[in-house]
Amino acid sequence: MDLLLSWVEKGGVVMYPLLFLSVVSWAVIIERAFALRLKNFLPPNLNEIKYLLKRGDYEGAYKIASIGRHPFLRALAVVLKEYLSGKKEKGYLLQLMEGELGPMVPKVEKNLIILSTIASVAPLLGLFGTITGLIKVFSAFAFSLEEQATQLLAKGISEALVAAATGLAVAIPSLLAYWVFRAVGNHILDRLSEEATELVNLLE
Repeated sequence: MDLLLSWVEKGGVVMYPLLFLSVVSWAVIIERAFALRLKNFLPPNLNEIKYLLKRGDYEGAYKIASIGRHPFLRALAVVLKEYLSGKKEKGYLLQLMEGELGPMVPKVEKNLIILSTIASVAPLLGLFGTITGLIKVFSAFAFSLEEQATQLLAKGISEALVAAATGLAVAIPSLLAYWVFRAVGNHILDRLSEEATELVNLLE
């Protein structure tokens, strides 16, 4: 704790917003690491529904889907209801399925904009801290006493380096996590689309 306080003191005033951004970014990273799992977006009884559809038991599949609380099951229930009412054109059913799954997209992309923003802002804050540190360095030469000038020079250089390093330390994990979660999210969306297509194609 003392080491952290010492580090913050060395970096100057920009260290406080950088620490705040660091806490926010890691909170988002942890939340996304748990949320972006395929099992959270596909129902556990999906294979059971596929088995019923392959057997032609559309009524049974509809009953399971209609009582389910999972968003994917609710979307499937809407499609099966349309199919059972006589609307059997697969292009229409697939479009309907994708439309019903639309609300799941924001859940995949949730909070990624925060990581992107932090990855952009943190280096700028670090740069600001570097500039203020360099200002202190040049201010040192205004002192006539050599001892005071040397102390202020060392403090200014330290502040500049600590602020720059902290800005990058906050930005790099945020940017890395952003691209990883973007890739994982795209994979989940592709998988949802594939499963939706497969289910519609099982309807004869």
